[in-house]
Amino acid sequence: MGTDEKLEKHGDLFVEDVGEPRSIGADLEHDGSPRNVPQASGAEERRYLRKLDAIILPMIALLYFFEYIDRSNIANAKLLGLDKGHDTPNRGVGPGVKALTATQWQMAVMIFYVGLSLLQIPGSIGYRVFSPSKWIAFGVCGWCVVCVLQTTVYNLSGLLACRVFLGAFEGLFGTGIVYYLSLWYHRDELSVRLFWYLGSTAFAGAFGGLIAYGVGHVSSSVPDWKILFVVEGVPGFILGLSCLYWLPDRPKQNSRFKGRQQQIAIQRYERESKETGTGIARKHFVSALGDWKTYAQASIYFTSSTLIASISGFLPSIVQGLGYTSSTSANLMTVPPYAAAFALMFITSYSSDRMKERGYHIAVLSTIAAVMYLCLANLPDGSLSAKYACVCIAVSCVYSTYPPGHAWAANNFGNESKRAIGMGAFTALGNLGSIAGAYFYPSTEAPLYRRGHYVCFAMALCAAVFALGNSLLLQAINRKRDMEFGTVEGEAPDVTELADGHPMFRYIT
Repeated sequence: MGTDEKLEKHGDLFVEDVGEPRSIGADLEHDGSPRNVPQASGAEERRYLRKLDAIILPMIALLYFFEYIDRSNIANAKLLGLDKGHDTPNRGVGPGVKALTATQWQMAVMIFYVGLSLLQIPGSIGYRVFSPSKWIAFGVCGWCVVCVLQTTVYNLSGLLACRVFLGAFEGLFGTGIVYYLSLWYHRDELSVRLFWYLGSTAFAGAFGGLIAYGVGHVSSSVPDWKILFVVEGVPGFILGLSCLYWLPDRPKQNSRFKGRQQQIAIQRYERESKETGTGIARKHFVSALGDWKTYAQASIYFTSSTLIASISGFLPSIVQGLGYTSSTSANLMTVPPYAAAFALMFITSYSSDRMKERGYHIAVLSTIAAVMYLCLANLPDGSLSAKYACVCIAVSCVYSTYPPGHAWAANNFGNESKRAIGMGAFTALGNLGSIAGAYFYPSTEAPLYRRGHYVCFAMALCAAVFALGNSLLLQAINRKRDMEFGTVEGEAPDVTELADGHPMFRYIT
């Protein structure tokens, strides 16, 4: 492609190959690769990884912490009076002195996921086309502004509008983070790093309950639920602005590293896979959307996301139905399930990376969660302690499928171009399950919610079957490629053209 033709194509979203950015330093080739520099020693690479972890992981963990708080705080806000009538002392969004109906409240929870799903493919493409640090800042600041604007709503329509835009901005941010991390970390390093990102959901759930508990004890003329939205929205906005100056973009572009560590960053990037193109190639766009593996992974995430959405939207109400009748105690008792989930997520992520295995981990956790939901549906009404223990175990197992599930999808899209599209499709399709999950626990079935527990049992069982089936199919493909082309040794294959269709590419199972 000539220079003039490159310039003409540059404005198009689908760029076949516009070349890499100019070199960084005298020791790099024009394409950004190291020029006659020694390979990094184990000690050098460990020092580099520690610095990389210190730069990226705390920031993205904090960002997702605030994203999840701003997403799920509607459940806590309900206990603080958001669903009550606008003409009541709570000044909620219900008509006059009437509270929202169960159906209206479910719509308010569900509509968030519509905005989220619609913007997830564009959001993932944005990480590939624009500088990731700027794209992240845009998404974060956008949803935090919307979170605070929820304090101005006075009816259901206003709440629904805010929830749609909240989901849209979170879709621009959250989907591409997995893709972004895959630029910096190898496939067998990704699940633990995703734990520090996705694990903040469990921490956010626990901390969100504590914040709501504290806000519930504030004496003010302003309704408690409005204070909650402000307290949880403003810090995230400030953090989003700081991304412009803190987060690196790519190993070969604005990496925030210099000298030897810049060389190590590029060596690691090229050791995992070789790729020369930039932008989004049309054939990879088509390949990602036509690949059965995209839909197999999305089916696993779909079933898991129904469970996660039902937990984030209704856990305070479920806990209240167990016997913790006051709103403050119900909010407080949501903390232990999330704390247990945080611990189990780390153990699962570490084990998944060490074993270079995803499917069996997800299948086992989902099966345990299914058993817990079945117990919740059938234990006697007075078994408060036993039911609460089942809630803790179920929440822990469901959330622990999150990091290895996302890492699994990112691992198996062979190059950046296909991964950007594939991860968008994976999360967009998977999050459709979140829309369904918003209807699992209608308030009309309180306090036992037996039907909701049975539905969650079925979803967890499906997740286990889908994960096991996908793992076995990928193992069969790897064995076939080993027989036809030999085992993988030496340098990583150039996946610029074929992505994971390259005969020397092997899937993580």
